[in-house]
Amino acid sequence: MKLLIRNIFMAKKLTMAKKAEYLILISKLLKNGFSLGDSINCLRLLDDNVGVFELIYHDLRQGKMISQSLIHFNLPTVVYNQLIIAQDHGKLAQALEQTGILLQDQAKQKNKFKELLAYPCFILMFLITMLVGMKLYIVPQLSVSGGDSAINLFLGAILLGLFLIILGTVGLIIFLKRKDEYSRALFLVKLPSVGRIYQSFYYFLILQGLGMQLANGMNLYSICEKNNHFQKGSIQEHLADKFINSLVGGKSLLSLIEQEPLLPKQLQIILQAGESGTALAQDILLMSELKFEETQRNLKKLLGLVQPILFAIIAIIIVVTYLIVLLPIYGMMKGIS
Repeated sequence: MKLLIRNIFMAKKLTMAKKAEYLILISKLLKNGFSLGDSINCLRLLDDNVGVFELIYHDLRQGKMISQSLIHFNLPTVVYNQLIIAQDHGKLAQALEQTGILLQDQAKQKNKFKELLAYPCFILMFLITMLVGMKLYIVPQLSVSGGDSAINLFLGAILLGLFLIILGTVGLIIFLKRKDEYSRALFLVKLPSVGRIYQSFYYFLILQGLGMQLANGMNLYSICEKNNHFQKGSIQEHLADKFINSLVGGKSLLSLIEQEPLLPKQLQIILQAGESGTALAQDILLMSELKFEETQRNLKKLLGLVQPILFAIIAIIIVVTYLIVLLPIYGMMKGIS
Protein backbone atom coordinates (compact mmCIF):
# COMPACT_ATOMS: atom_id res chain seq x y z
CA MET A 1 0.00 0.00 0.00
CA LYS A 2 2.85 2.36 0.88
CA LEU A 3 4.52 1.69 -2.49
CA LEU A 4 1.26 2.41 -4.32
CA ILE A 5 0.79 5.76 -2.54
CA ARG A 6 4.43 6.71 -3.18
CA ASN A 7 4.06 5.74 -6.84
CA ILE A 8 1.09 8.07 -7.28
CA PHE A 9 2.99 11.05 -5.84
CA MET A 10 6.23 10.25 -7.68
CA ALA A 11 4.43 10.00 -11.03
CA LYS A 12 3.05 13.49 -10.51
CA LYS A 13 6.52 14.87 -9.79
CA LEU A 14 8.08 13.45 -12.94
CA THR A 15 7.61 15.73 -15.92
CA MET A 16 7.58 14.38 -19.47
CA ALA A 17 11.05 15.86 -20.07
CA LYS A 18 12.40 14.13 -16.95
CA LYS A 19 10.89 10.78 -17.94
CA ALA A 20 12.50 11.10 -21.37
CA GLU A 21 15.86 12.00 -19.83
CA TYR A 22 15.76 8.96 -17.54
CA LEU A 23 14.78 6.57 -20.35
CA ILE A 24 17.67 7.78 -22.52
CA LEU A 25 20.06 7.57 -19.56
CA ILE A 26 19.05 3.97 -18.79
CA SER A 27 19.55 3.04 -22.46
CA LYS A 28 23.04 4.60 -22.43
CA LEU A 29 24.01 2.70 -19.28
CA LEU A 30 22.81 -0.56 -20.84
CA LYS A 31 24.73 0.12 -24.06
CA ASN A 32 27.88 0.82 -22.03
CA GLY A 33 27.82 -2.61 -20.40
CA PHE A 34 25.97 -1.92 -17.15
CA SER A 35 23.54 -4.61 -16.05
CA LEU A 36 19.91 -3.66 -15.46
CA GLY A 37 20.30 -3.93 -11.69
CA ASP A 38 23.49 -1.84 -11.66
CA SER A 39 21.94 0.82 -13.93
CA ILE A 40 18.87 1.28 -11.74
CA ASN A 41 20.88 1.08 -8.51
CA CYS A 42 23.25 3.76 -9.83
CA LEU A 43 20.35 6.09 -10.66
CA ARG A 44 18.72 5.26 -7.30
CA LEU A 45 21.84 6.35 -5.40
CA LEU A 46 22.30 9.50 -7.50
CA ASP A 47 18.62 10.44 -7.32
CA ASP A 48 18.07 12.61 -4.24
CA ASN A 49 14.75 14.25 -5.04
CA VAL A 50 12.62 11.65 -6.84
CA GLY A 51 12.17 8.20 -5.28
CA VAL A 52 10.85 6.52 -8.43
CA PHE A 53 14.08 4.53 -8.86
CA GLU A 54 13.68 3.16 -5.34
CA LEU A 55 10.36 1.70 -6.47
CA ILE A 56 11.86 0.30 -9.69
CA TYR A 57 14.82 -1.20 -7.80
CA HIS A 58 12.42 -2.79 -5.30
CA ASP A 59 10.48 -4.39 -8.19
CA LEU A 60 13.68 -5.71 -9.78
CA ARG A 61 14.69 -7.33 -6.49
CA GLN A 62 11.25 -8.97 -6.41
CA GLY A 63 12.08 -10.60 -9.75
CA LYS A 64 10.09 -8.37 -12.09
CA MET A 65 11.33 -7.40 -15.57
CA ILE A 66 12.67 -3.86 -16.01
CA SER A 67 9.97 -3.16 -18.61
CA GLN A 68 7.34 -4.12 -16.00
CA SER A 69 9.06 -2.07 -13.29
CA LEU A 70 8.94 1.03 -15.50
CA ILE A 71 5.20 1.21 -14.83
CA HIS A 72 6.22 3.63 -12.05
CA PHE A 73 7.10 6.14 -14.80
CA ASN A 74 3.37 6.30 -15.60
CA LEU A 75 4.04 5.90 -19.34
CA PRO A 76 1.25 5.42 -21.92
CA THR A 77 0.14 1.76 -22.08
CA VAL A 78 1.17 1.42 -25.73
CA VAL A 79 4.72 2.51 -24.81
CA TYR A 80 4.80 0.26 -21.74
CA ASN A 81 3.72 -2.76 -23.84
CA GLN A 82 6.34 -1.89 -26.43
CA LEU A 83 9.11 -1.97 -23.81
CA ILE A 84 7.95 -5.43 -22.69
CA ILE A 85 8.15 -6.67 -26.30
CA ALA A 86 11.60 -5.07 -26.69
CA GLN A 87 12.98 -6.73 -23.55
CA ASP A 88 11.56 -10.11 -24.59
CA HIS A 89 13.53 -9.85 -27.84
CA GLY A 90 16.77 -8.25 -26.60
CA LYS A 91 16.12 -4.75 -27.97
CA LEU A 92 15.36 -2.92 -24.73
CA ALA A 93 18.20 -0.37 -24.97
CA GLN A 94 17.15 0.67 -28.48
CA ALA A 95 13.46 0.91 -27.53
CA LEU A 96 14.27 2.95 -24.41
CA GLU A 97 16.43 5.35 -26.43
CA GLN A 98 13.90 5.89 -29.22
CA THR A 99 10.99 6.25 -26.81
CA GLY A 100 13.03 8.69 -24.73
CA ILE A 101 13.92 10.77 -27.81
CA LEU A 102 10.27 10.99 -28.88
CA LEU A 103 9.10 11.95 -25.38
CA GLN A 104 11.95 14.47 -25.19
CA ASP A 105 10.91 16.01 -28.51
CA GLN A 106 7.32 16.12 -27.30
CA ALA A 107 8.36 17.91 -24.09
CA LYS A 108 10.52 20.41 -26.01
CA GLN A 109 7.76 21.18 -28.50
CA LYS A 110 5.29 21.59 -25.62
CA ASN A 111 7.57 24.12 -23.91
CA LYS A 112 8.18 25.91 -27.20
CA PHE A 113 4.43 25.96 -27.81
CA LYS A 114 3.91 27.69 -24.45
CA GLU A 115 6.60 30.24 -25.32
CA LEU A 116 4.99 30.93 -28.70
CA LEU A 117 1.59 31.39 -27.05
CA ALA A 118 2.86 33.86 -24.44
CA TYR A 119 3.28 36.92 -26.71
CA PRO A 120 0.05 36.50 -28.75
CA CYS A 121 -1.92 35.90 -25.54
CA PHE A 122 -0.47 39.10 -24.05
CA ILE A 123 -1.50 41.05 -27.17
CA LEU A 124 -4.97 39.49 -27.06
CA MET A 125 -5.45 40.46 -23.40
CA PHE A 126 -4.22 43.98 -24.22
CA LEU A 127 -6.76 44.25 -27.06
CA ILE A 128 -9.60 43.07 -24.81
CA THR A 129 -8.55 45.64 -22.19
CA MET A 130 -8.42 48.31 -24.90
CA LEU A 131 -11.92 47.40 -26.10
CA VAL A 132 -13.26 47.65 -22.54
CA GLY A 133 -11.52 51.04 -22.16
CA MET A 134 -13.01 52.29 -25.44
CA LYS A 135 -16.47 51.16 -24.36
CA LEU A 136 -16.23 52.87 -20.95
CA TYR A 137 -14.39 56.11 -21.82
CA ILE A 138 -13.81 56.90 -25.51
CA VAL A 139 -17.17 56.03 -27.13
CA PRO A 140 -19.32 57.88 -24.50
CA GLN A 141 -17.20 61.04 -24.93
CA LEU A 142 -17.44 60.96 -28.73
CA SER A 143 -21.18 60.28 -28.61
CA VAL A 144 -20.79 57.95 -31.57
CA SER A 145 -24.11 56.33 -32.48
CA GLY A 146 -23.91 52.56 -32.62
CA GLY A 147 -20.30 52.47 -31.38
CA ASP A 148 -21.17 51.14 -27.93
CA SER A 149 -23.39 48.33 -29.22
CA ALA A 150 -20.79 47.33 -31.84
CA ILE A 151 -18.07 47.08 -29.18
CA ASN A 152 -20.40 45.11 -26.90
CA LEU A 153 -21.13 42.67 -29.71
CA PHE A 154 -17.47 42.26 -30.72
CA LEU A 155 -16.21 41.97 -27.13
CA GLY A 156 -18.92 39.43 -26.37
CA ALA A 157 -17.94 37.41 -29.44
CA ILE A 158 -14.26 37.32 -28.34
CA LEU A 159 -15.08 36.31 -24.76
CA LEU A 160 -17.58 33.70 -25.96
CA GLY A 161 -14.94 32.28 -28.32
CA LEU A 162 -12.38 32.03 -25.50
CA PHE A 163 -14.96 30.43 -23.19
CA LEU A 164 -15.90 27.85 -25.84
CA ILE A 165 -12.22 27.01 -26.48
CA ILE A 166 -11.60 26.43 -22.75
CA LEU A 167 -14.84 24.47 -22.34
CA GLY A 168 -14.07 22.38 -25.44
CA THR A 169 -10.55 21.60 -24.22
CA VAL A 170 -11.75 20.49 -20.77
CA GLY A 171 -14.56 18.46 -22.34
CA LEU A 172 -12.13 16.78 -24.76
CA ILE A 173 -9.78 15.79 -21.92
CA ILE A 174 -12.65 14.28 -19.90
CA PHE A 175 -13.98 12.50 -23.01
CA LEU A 176 -10.58 10.96 -23.83
CA LYS A 177 -9.94 9.83 -20.25
CA ARG A 178 -13.15 7.79 -20.32
CA LYS A 179 -12.04 5.90 -23.45
CA ASP A 180 -9.76 2.86 -23.52
CA GLU A 181 -6.39 3.32 -25.22
CA TYR A 182 -7.42 1.89 -28.60
CA SER A 183 -10.61 4.00 -28.84
CA ARG A 184 -8.65 7.05 -27.74
CA ALA A 185 -6.04 6.43 -30.44
CA LEU A 186 -8.73 6.08 -33.13
CA PHE A 187 -10.17 9.45 -32.09
CA LEU A 188 -6.79 11.21 -31.93
CA VAL A 189 -5.62 10.11 -35.40
CA LYS A 190 -8.76 11.68 -36.92
CA LEU A 191 -8.14 15.12 -35.41
CA PRO A 192 -7.14 17.85 -37.89
CA SER A 193 -3.43 18.84 -37.89
CA VAL A 194 -2.36 16.83 -34.80
CA GLY A 195 -3.91 13.59 -36.11
CA ARG A 196 -0.98 12.94 -38.45
CA ILE A 197 1.47 13.24 -35.55
CA TYR A 198 -0.40 10.72 -33.43
CA GLN A 199 -0.82 8.39 -36.41
CA SER A 200 2.89 8.30 -37.29
CA PHE A 201 3.71 7.82 -33.57
CA TYR A 202 1.39 4.80 -33.30
CA TYR A 203 2.70 3.44 -36.63
CA PHE A 204 6.25 3.61 -35.25
CA LEU A 205 5.47 1.77 -32.01
CA ILE A 206 3.33 -0.97 -33.58
CA LEU A 207 5.75 -1.62 -36.47
CA GLN A 208 8.78 -1.66 -34.16
CA GLY A 209 7.17 -4.28 -31.91
CA LEU A 210 6.03 -6.37 -34.89
CA GLY A 211 9.50 -6.21 -36.48
CA MET A 212 11.24 -7.29 -33.26
CA GLN A 213 8.91 -10.25 -32.79
CA LEU A 214 9.26 -11.40 -36.42
CA ALA A 215 13.06 -11.07 -36.20
CA ASN A 216 13.04 -13.58 -33.33
CA GLY A 217 11.25 -16.26 -35.33
CA MET A 218 7.65 -15.65 -34.27
CA ASN A 219 4.88 -15.92 -36.86
CA LEU A 220 1.90 -13.56 -37.07
CA TYR A 221 -0.48 -15.85 -35.20
CA SER A 222 1.93 -16.44 -32.29
CA ILE A 223 2.56 -12.66 -32.13
CA CYS A 224 -1.18 -12.02 -31.88
CA GLU A 225 -1.57 -14.72 -29.20
CA LYS A 226 1.21 -13.18 -27.11
CA ASN A 227 0.02 -9.58 -27.53
CA ASN A 228 -3.51 -10.68 -26.65
CA HIS A 229 -2.33 -11.06 -23.03
CA PHE A 230 -1.51 -7.35 -22.68
CA GLN A 231 -3.73 -4.99 -20.70
CA LYS A 232 -7.37 -5.07 -21.85
CA GLY A 233 -8.18 -2.13 -24.12
CA SER A 234 -4.55 -1.37 -24.99
CA ILE A 235 -3.66 -0.93 -28.66
CA GLN A 236 -1.58 -4.10 -28.95
CA GLU A 237 -4.21 -6.21 -27.15
CA HIS A 238 -7.09 -4.87 -29.26
CA LEU A 239 -5.25 -5.39 -32.57
CA ALA A 240 -4.20 -8.91 -31.56
CA ASP A 241 -7.74 -9.87 -30.55
CA LYS A 242 -9.20 -8.34 -33.71
CA PHE A 243 -6.73 -10.12 -36.01
CA ILE A 244 -7.11 -13.52 -34.30
CA ASN A 245 -10.92 -13.44 -34.55
CA SER A 246 -10.88 -12.14 -38.14
CA LEU A 247 -8.26 -14.60 -39.43
CA VAL A 248 -10.05 -17.53 -37.76
CA GLY A 249 -13.23 -16.27 -39.46
CA GLY A 250 -11.52 -16.52 -42.85
CA LYS A 251 -10.86 -12.84 -43.54
CA SER A 252 -7.85 -11.75 -45.61
CA LEU A 253 -4.84 -10.33 -43.75
CA LEU A 254 -4.33 -7.64 -46.41
CA SER A 255 -7.94 -6.46 -46.16
CA LEU A 256 -7.63 -6.27 -42.35
CA ILE A 257 -4.53 -4.06 -42.68
CA GLU A 258 -6.30 -1.85 -45.22
CA GLN A 259 -9.25 -1.30 -42.87
CA GLU A 260 -7.14 -0.66 -39.75
CA PRO A 261 -6.39 3.08 -39.15
CA LEU A 262 -3.46 2.30 -36.84
CA LEU A 263 -1.56 0.25 -39.43
CA PRO A 264 0.16 1.93 -42.42
CA LYS A 265 -0.93 0.94 -45.92
CA GLN A 266 2.78 0.42 -46.81
CA LEU A 267 2.62 -2.72 -44.67
CA GLN A 268 0.38 -4.26 -47.35
CA ILE A 269 3.04 -3.63 -50.01
CA ILE A 270 5.75 -5.29 -47.89
CA LEU A 271 3.58 -8.36 -47.27
CA GLN A 272 2.59 -8.58 -50.94
CA ALA A 273 6.29 -8.68 -51.89
CA GLY A 274 6.33 -12.23 -50.52
CA GLU A 275 9.25 -11.87 -48.12
CA SER A 276 9.32 -13.80 -44.85
CA GLY A 277 11.44 -14.35 -41.75
CA THR A 278 14.43 -12.07 -41.23
CA ALA A 279 13.99 -10.16 -44.51
CA LEU A 280 10.38 -9.27 -43.65
CA ALA A 281 11.37 -8.27 -40.12
CA GLN A 282 14.13 -5.97 -41.42
CA ASP A 283 11.74 -4.27 -43.86
CA ILE A 284 9.20 -3.65 -41.09
CA LEU A 285 11.87 -2.35 -38.69
CA LEU A 286 13.12 -0.01 -41.44
CA MET A 287 9.59 1.28 -41.93
CA SER A 288 9.29 1.85 -38.18
CA GLU A 289 12.47 3.99 -38.30
CA LEU A 290 10.95 6.05 -41.12
CA LYS A 291 7.78 6.56 -39.06
CA PHE A 292 9.95 7.58 -36.10
CA GLU A 293 11.56 10.32 -38.23
CA GLU A 294 8.17 11.30 -39.68
CA THR A 295 6.78 11.84 -36.17
CA GLN A 296 9.62 14.22 -35.35
CA ARG A 297 9.15 16.15 -38.61
CA ASN A 298 5.39 16.46 -38.12
CA LEU A 299 5.87 17.82 -34.59
CA LYS A 300 8.20 20.56 -35.81
CA LYS A 301 5.97 21.38 -38.79
CA LEU A 302 2.87 21.81 -36.61
CA LEU A 303 4.71 24.04 -34.18
CA GLY A 304 5.81 26.30 -37.03
CA LEU A 305 2.16 26.97 -37.95
CA VAL A 306 0.93 27.96 -34.48
CA GLN A 307 2.25 31.52 -34.15
CA PRO A 308 1.37 32.70 -37.70
CA ILE A 309 -2.23 31.52 -37.20
CA LEU A 310 -2.48 33.30 -33.83
CA PHE A 311 -1.06 36.53 -35.26
CA ALA A 312 -3.52 36.34 -38.17
CA ILE A 313 -6.40 36.10 -35.66
CA ILE A 314 -5.00 39.05 -33.69
CA ALA A 315 -4.61 41.08 -36.89
CA ILE A 316 -8.30 40.51 -37.69
CA ILE A 317 -9.26 41.63 -34.16
CA ILE A 318 -7.17 44.81 -34.53
CA VAL A 319 -8.71 45.67 -37.92
CA VAL A 320 -12.26 45.08 -36.66
CA THR A 321 -11.53 47.16 -33.53
CA TYR A 322 -10.39 50.13 -35.60
CA LEU A 323 -13.37 49.79 -37.94
CA ILE A 324 -15.77 49.79 -34.99
CA VAL A 325 -14.40 53.14 -33.81
CA LEU A 326 -13.33 54.87 -37.01
CA LEU A 327 -16.31 54.13 -39.28
CA PRO A 328 -18.90 55.75 -36.96
CA ILE A 329 -16.57 58.76 -36.48
CA TYR A 330 -16.09 59.02 -40.24
CA GLY A 331 -19.86 58.87 -40.74
CA MET A 332 -20.38 61.57 -38.10
CA MET A 333 -17.77 63.87 -39.68
CA LYS A 334 -19.28 63.29 -43.12
CA GLY A 335 -22.69 64.29 -41.76
CA ILE A 336 -21.25 67.52 -40.29
CA SER A 337 -19.59 68.47 -43.59
